[in-house]
Amino acid sequence: MSRQSREKVIPYGKTFLVPAVFVLTIAGIIACHSGDSGKRSESRLDPLRAHVAELKPMVERAEAIGAVKRLQCAYGHYAEFGLWHDLADLFAEEGIGHYPAGDLKKEEIRRLFLRDIGGGKLGLPEGLLYPHMMLQPVITLAPDGKTAKGRWRVFTMLGFHGQNANWAGGVYENEYVLEGGVWKIKDLRFYLQYSGPYEQTGWTIDKGDIPIHYTPDLVGTPVTEEIEPAVPAIPRDEEALTHQLKDLLRRAQRLNDQQEVENLQNIYGYYWDRKMWDDVADLFSDQGTIEPGLRGVYVGRKSIRRALEQFGPQGLREGELNDHLQLQTLVSISPDGLTARARGSELMMSGQYGEAGEWGLGVFENEYVKQDGIWHIRSMHIYPIMRADYDKGWTKGTKPAMGINKEYPPDRPPTATYEIFPKYYIPKFHYDNPVTGLPAQYPEGTTLAGGFSSSNAAASFKDGPNTDGETMTDTEKIPEEIKRLIRRSIGYDACENLASAYGYYIDDFLWDDFSDLFALDGWREAPFVGVYVGRERIRKSLKIQYPFTGGRATGFFTCHQFIQPVIHVSEDGRSADIRVRLLQLSGADGTDGLWMAGIMELKAAIEEGIWKLTAMDFDYTWTANYKSGWAKGPMSLKLSAGDIMETFPPDRPMRGPEAAPFPKIAEMPFHYVNPVSGRQPGLLLNNDQ
Repeated sequence: MSRQSREKVIPYGKTFLVPAVFVLTIAGIIACHSGDSGKRSESRLDPLRAHVAELKPMVERAEAIGAVKRLQCAYGHYAEFGLWHDLADLFAEEGIGHYPAGDLKKEEIRRLFLRDIGGGKLGLPEGLLYPHMMLQPVITLAPDGKTAKGRWRVFTMLGFHGQNANWAGGVYENEYVLEGGVWKIKDLRFYLQYSGPYEQTGWTIDKGDIPIHYTPDLVGTPVTEEIEPAVPAIPRDEEALTHQLKDLLRRAQRLNDQQEVENLQNIYGYYWDRKMWDDVADLFSDQGTIEPGLRGVYVGRKSIRRALEQFGPQGLREGELNDHLQLQTLVSISPDGLTARARGSELMMSGQYGEAGEWGLGVFENEYVKQDGIWHIRSMHIYPIMRADYDKGWTKGTKPAMGINKEYPPDRPPTATYEIFPKYYIPKFHYDNPVTGLPAQYPEGTTLAGGFSSSNAAASFKDGPNTDGETMTDTEKIPEEIKRLIRRSIGYDACENLASAYGYYIDDFLWDDFSDLFALDGWREAPFVGVYVGRERIRKSLKIQYPFTGGRATGFFTCHQFIQPVIHVSEDGRSADIRVRLLQLSGADGTDGLWMAGIMELKAAIEEGIWKLTAMDFDYTWTANYKSGWAKGPMSLKLSAGDIMETFPPDRPMRGPEAAPFPKIAEMPFHYVNPVSGRQPGLLLNNDQ
């Protein structure tokens, strides 16, 4: 079968296959049950039934990837605040968590966390910091659509106030199962990659091997190509069939909306990094609000823009770091598809060169509104959890939350009162437990902050029947629109997989697998060397440049965390532009640790039915030694190119700066304009060449 004819059967490349013979068989089975007297009227409904039979499993499998991501992000959210009942309820009835205490089932997991972390009760002891930030997913679905596997990075900052601060980070390789119509954790297995006290000058490395559940081709096909034959329950009358088609359309649109809202939130973070205040304010609706901690509430774009000046004038100044990482965002779309909420974590790394660096950790609970087809931020509420001096760490150098700035008075006072770490409080959850469907179970007597008014209650965001808000009335066009939306949704997930796997393969120096993520004619910018064009030239350049291959190096580690994706999939769902942030930890065992940060812009497209990378552009934003941090220990990084420039010269010169610029500030390119206002960035990237 030619590629051209195959794509008529596989509506979004090789990521999904419903054989045409299967669709015809479904229609035939239905027709056989209609009886001779109704053959003519029944045959008129056959195309509708065939569409439902084809599209329903497509939508369900696309939803499954999102459900798995939601499940694991909820695990991180619940762990951070000690909601042990909700955490344990995420597991299947026979699910297993592999912890240092042993291989435990759901109730044993519940008892373990209640006893060992909670001190016999829900919540955290006062003075304990326990964030578990879930990052960098690679999710793949089994052919039957009933099980899935997922690889995640976890980044934790642990410690008791006044006593000790510790790192612990690594990789989860998990399995998930569809049980009773709900996705649950079947097998959770953590592999420690690094740990150690904050006071040492680097990280202690765990030397064990970490398995990888995927291949490069599977990365680009998160939903595998074949569906096990099954005859779904299909309505027998035209009205019910049309209603089901429209419901599938709304569900497909909801998947696209979830991804657009996550893009919006991550774009906000990138604008904040660079103090692009005009662009930040543009992301809000006309009467949108922002409540940054205890500083009060600012209402409307003009007031929000004025409020941003209290964080410094627009634009980064030389020697200024202002990174605001947006992590483990969990989005909930309302049934009518016009509003949304999201919860996530914000990790802040700030400071002025030569002065002091600062850590910050927060949680956001936001609302969004869709106006004229474009998502805006309607309400942003950022809850600070911890502030700390870099030199002293988060258990000995804590700082209070900032209050109202009299020079930039808010329009309303803060909506909540609380104290941050080492005090303990919980920002209320907008979403119910993904498994039980019940509201979060909070510890008694704990300060709860936030929440929503009864007129806009979280209950309206529970999954359930969609409202009849769909505007498409041409039933004949609905099936193709569903396919297009599902192509885009699966494309988004495939592109996130590609960016995540890119980092994992580098960590283990797996250059063959790494190179196979690229298209045959794809190109990659090798930092400080130049651009190599073509998969095989990329492969050869890596093997020449780096001394390690085929596994983690002894006595040295590197952790490439590619996070905060902004993924714009084309309207036809066959190509995409991707922006991700690098937060890299590297160094020798126990000493000489390094921080590295940067921005990677990628392009991807379907090649022979599989999503592949077609272009990669990378720029470092800052590097620093671990001991002094980004404010006092910035480094001018110059990676060793060895003899590669002479022995295997690149096809084109580098497109960006030759060294990490900090404390100088280099303008970073963007592949997108402001999604609300359309304002162009200073550098609008063209990744085609």
